[in-house]
Amino acid sequence: MTRRVAGGGGVHLEFGADPATSMVVSWLTDGAVSRPMARFAPVDPDEAEPGEAYAATRTYRDTARRRIHVQHATLVGLRPGVRYRYEIFPPLGGDEPSTGEFSTAPRAGGAAGTTSVGGASGASGAHEDANGASAAGAAFTFTCFGDHGTDQEDDPYGSSASGAVVAAVDMLAPLFNLALGDLSYASLRREPSRVWADWFRMVAPSASRRPWMPVAGNHESERELGRFGLDPYQAYFQLPDNGADGDFRELWYAFTVGRVRFVVLFGEDACYQEHGLVYLRGFSEGRQTAWLERTLRAARADPEIDWVIVAMHQVAMSTAAYHNGGDLGLREEWLPLFDRYEVDLVLCGHEHHYERTHPVRGVVPGSPVLTPRPVVPANATGASTGAAVSPTAPTVPMAARTARTAGSPGLALADEVVDTTTGTVHIIVGTGGSSSPSTGALFEPPLGRVVVRPEPPDPPATPARRRFGKSPVSRRRTIHVTEGAPWLATRSTDHPYAFAALHVDPGLPGGTTTIRLTVHDSLRPDEQPFDEVLFTRPRRDR
Repeated sequence: MTRRVAGGGGVHLEFGADPATSMVVSWLTDGAVSRPMARFAPVDPDEAEPGEAYAATRTYRDTARRRIHVQHATLVGLRPGVRYRYEIFPPLGGDEPSTGEFSTAPRAGGAAGTTSVGGASGASGAHEDANGASAAGAAFTFTCFGDHGTDQEDDPYGSSASGAVVAAVDMLAPLFNLALGDLSYASLRREPSRVWADWFRMVAPSASRRPWMPVAGNHESERELGRFGLDPYQAYFQLPDNGADGDFRELWYAFTVGRVRFVVLFGEDACYQEHGLVYLRGFSEGRQTAWLERTLRAARADPEIDWVIVAMHQVAMSTAAYHNGGDLGLREEWLPLFDRYEVDLVLCGHEHHYERTHPVRGVVPGSPVLTPRPVVPANATGASTGAAVSPTAPTVPMAARTARTAGSPGLALADEVVDTTTGTVHIIVGTGGSSSPSTGALFEPPLGRVVVRPEPPDPPATPARRRFGKSPVSRRRTIHVTEGAPWLATRSTDHPYAFAALHVDPGLPGGTTTIRLTVHDSLRPDEQPFDEVLFTRPRRDR
């Protein structure tokens, strides 16, 4: 029997194929419903036409063999930079509203520029809408963090900060949020589908008003739920198509907002460490890496794309003395592609602290673990972090680092200015709310910790040895080595719970484009950011 009231909840948005013209409205229902749909209309009736979209239903069976239903209504024919209202039918039966609002993204490759970069940092006379996208051009703000968990009292893996960061992000009114993996930690719980429902209800006040674009982390893989344990993740989200079918659907994907190409990867494919319940190194049999190279090549050949930003859960560099460490597999397989196609930023979670690198390009000569080679200003020192500057690191004169911003209109001062044409900056923001922050577990003075090839699997666990949350088959013992950390630019030991905001200013044709990074304590969001840097690069239409 189908229902006239949907029940359920957990409304969340994802960008469609073109973030400027399509949006996916998703929600959980308590069983099957008849003709689920979403109706939509512009907040200003003069800006666009109304419409409606019937939802496609994705399902999976949870560990208790209950069938979980998730509805996904794809709204198409939207106009760029317009604010819309939507309403879900049948209406939700609980306390959660069946209505919401969102803003579409600026047009891909938008040529008009403005110094208003959205959120709390906007500072020009250009019109700014309520969701971080400028109506005068392609400026926008997005936020990111990983390793979230829920704020439920019985959640041993989340904390009250898990809920606090949802409200803190909304204070900056970003266009969208990147959720950098290990979203709910459902894989570690006895009732994972309930944990997912708790997480979606917690994030809905934000995720129902702006897309939360997810990155699959190691704890998204749940034992015996699909070939790779990813059936729940693939049911809960409908993401841009990656050209792969079946078990590989939407585990990696890309989308474009303005003049920025976002590339989202599933790091388990390249990592040596056995992080989760299923060992997935090499699971795509080269599909993801081949897709990555095609995607990066196309982005760098596109004159309307200035920035290439990669999001993945795992990290290539880390100064955590115990936790996970940077993974040699990523350095071997993906960092050479980041170098070849000049990726600007890599946003990660996994390590539960905040850390940022200098631009890196290539490897330190003679390094057995492929230590990334930092590119630092000629007068830079490691005094602020204790990190030594590698004698083999290429240097960039300070004048070259600031010359591109000289005379550019609207470029405010930042703590640091970095030209990303010199190298890729890696940023760890695994500070969403996990109950095990690694801010107190950093090497001092700084060193890097690297995951190398693991030892062979342990024998299968016997019933007497097996514990909940451990693989019923085997575990590979992770091997770590240490290295110098010449790549370290800064890190925080004082802010275990935080999020990053990135304010994208496309600049003017023929000039400079910038991204201002600000990093905020999610428990004290009214305070000044504790890290701030201005990334710059020339526009491609020079």
